[in-house]
Amino acid sequence: MSLFKLSNKLFSLGLDAQELSVYAYLCSLPAVAKTLTGASVISVKQATIGQNCGIKSTTTVSRIIDRLNEKGLTEPLERTKKAAPKRGTYIYAVTQQSLHDGYFFVERRVFGQLVPRQMMIYLFMCKSYSPQLGRCWNSYNDIAEQTGMKRETVIQTVNELVAGHFITRMRRRSQDNRRVFVDNLYQIVRYMTGKIRKKIKRLYRTYNRRTGLLDSKANAHYDYIRNERFCQVVKQDFSVRGSPQNAAHY
Repeated sequence: MSLFKLSNKLFSLGLDAQELSVYAYLCSLPAVAKTLTGASVISVKQATIGQNCGIKSTTTVSRIIDRLNEKGLTEPLERTKKAAPKRGTYIYAVTQQSLHDGYFFVERRVFGQLVPRQMMIYLFMCKSYSPQLGRCWNSYNDIAEQTGMKRETVIQTVNELVAGHFITRMRRRSQDNRRVFVDNLYQIVRYMTGKIRKKIKRLYRTYNRRTGLLDSKANAHYDYIRNERFCQVVKQDFSVRGSPQNAAHY
């Protein structure tokens, strides 16, 4: 499957953008076994982690994993042996958070396309997404507060995600004054399997008032491989305006 689940407690772990990106990628990998404590056993190269998390240096990846080890989220079990000078693949035990208190879906295919700060904002929007309304509407201030980024960085990153077609943005008008825009509404863009298919051209005729004749025109329609679908799985009430109350997000 192209989707995997992450716990709603992800943003309460105190991880920075790089740690969050690496931890989310490790959680997305299929487990080859389970430890006695329930941790998932995975095998992956540090170079592969760097490529999929937007981190160029394997040394940086090693330092990030060391920090995850200190927080009890990962544990290096062993490293496979190869002939010198080649070095083997690491085998990790990844402790994933419980999904019983709520979870959200993430698209696996975004890995390798986003840098850590983009991944952090993307994951936050996936977490805040309401399946009942088909959107999320957290303000820039909410996102900045929950992710620890500056508001200017959040605005820049959201613009990059919109330009890359990872999310879509709509502007909502005020109920009191329709000329004024108030909140931004976001939707998560999902990948669809298959190729772009070109539908049969449909000919239709329109009336030209100037000449009094019927004109023939052709209109072509296309199906795109990306489509908007529901993401968040929660049991909360999102019926009020503005950002969700209390914790500013769910």
